[in-house]
This record gives sequence, structure tokens and C-alpha cells, in this order.
Amino acid sequence: MVSIEKQKSHWDLKYEQGLPSLIEPDPFFVFACEHFVGPLFPNGGDALDLACGLGRHALWLAARDWRVCGVDLSEVAIRKLNHAALELNVSLDLFVGDASEYKVGSAQFDLIVMFYHADRNLFPKLVSALKPGGLMICKLSVRWDTDATSTSANTDPVNRNELPSLVPDLQVLCHEERQVRDRGVVEFAGWKAIPENLKIQRCS
Repeated sequence: MVSIEKQKSHWDLKYEQGLPSLIEPDPFFVFACEHFVGPLFPNGGDALDLACGLGRHALWLAARDWRVCGVDLSEVAIRKLNHAALELNVSLDLFVGDASEYKVGSAQFDLIVMFYHADRNLFPKLVSALKPGGLMICKLSVRWDTDATSTSANTDPVNRNELPSLVPDLQVLCHEERQVRDRGVVEFAGWKAIPENLKIQRCS
């Protein structure tokens, strides 16, 4: 497994370069926000962008009245994101650190966004951190070769059709997988159902 320091150096270099693909919101993120997030949360809410990078999604949400927490291992990314937020006059809560060490509370967020950070150990914690009625939007690399075996529980690509099994408590709103060169990608949106007793309380 690649050490945290090597990962940090790798991403610091990428974020110093500021590639367009790291700055523009992902098309699937925009699609999911238009079709799922917007209808459920027209006035925004509390969001977590895990492994947020340069904040392409955190800034998009903050500009639409979301209260956004951004976490990334790269100090370079967080520094640049903080500067971008000041320029756009939006507020973000930003943290430098490994996503696996970020402390989240139960039922804390209406929306959790995680793009290209496939830490299997994180998913139960993230589902717990979703409020009832909350959404998770993920886009991850997929191991497309079905003969390959997993060597790590953390940042390996997920296997084909694995992601829904990592979040069994979420109702699947969107799950699409496709091949991209020698790997694939999975695009996923899931909803945390509202327990019946909470529905009754909200209606009374």
C-alpha cells in the first residue's frame, strides 16, 4: 500500500499543476444534483465533500447555499480552495488530513460527496453520518478485470457491482458502471430512507 506521505506528495504535485479536470465539476455530480439533490433539498443543507481536492464540488454547493465541510490530505489543495472560496465570497469549513481519520457524527449531513477515494472502511461511517433522507453521491474507479483480486481494504479500485454492497442501508437511485481504458468507473447515488416513526413525527 502506498504510504500516506507518498499519497500526499503525489496529490500536492497534481494540485500545484491545477489541471482543468481537477477544477471543473464532474458531469455526473451536476447530473445527480439536478435530478436528486435539488428536488430533495431546494434550500441547501449540510454537506461533506470527502477528498475534496481543489473544491470543484464544494464550491459548486457553497454557491447554492449549502453549508459545506471539505476534507483533503493535500495542504496545497486546501490552501488553494480556501483562496478560491474567499474570491467567490462563499464560506467553507476546511480540514487537512486523511479522510479515514476525519471524525463525523451520527446523522450529521444531508449530503455526502466522495469522488475517486475508494476506502471500503469508510462507507459504514459515512452512511451513519447521513441524516435520514440524506443522499450520498460517489464516483469511483472500478477494477474491470474480473480475474484481479483485491490487495487492500483502502484505496484499491472497487470491484464491479461491489459499491451497492458497501452501502446496504441506502436505497439505490443511480448505479452505472462503464469501462474507461484498462479500468472502469462507477457512478452512484443513494438515499437514506426516513424511518416510519420520524415520518409520523414530521407530519404531526
